[in-house]
Amino acid sequence: MAHSDGTLPARYLFEAERDAGVRTAGLLARQSPERLSAICRAIEREVSRYARGNEFVIPMAAHLVVVAKPQK
Repeated sequence: MAHSDGTLPARYLFEAERDAGVRTAGLLARQSPERLSAICRAIEREVSRYARGNEFVIPMAAHLVVVAKPQK
């Protein structure tokens, strides 16, 4: 899976979703080979926009939640 320089190809994200998540894997398993290939190409194309040298820097949303116990 990894390249000789230790980096992962953009296709890795598609394969990780296909093989790891139950819900996504089930959805992808029901696709025709042609549709599955189109989905893979679309993921590779979109992810490649975030290539930075030998890695992908993909923006992600983060939620920060802070709670405090009321003082008595």
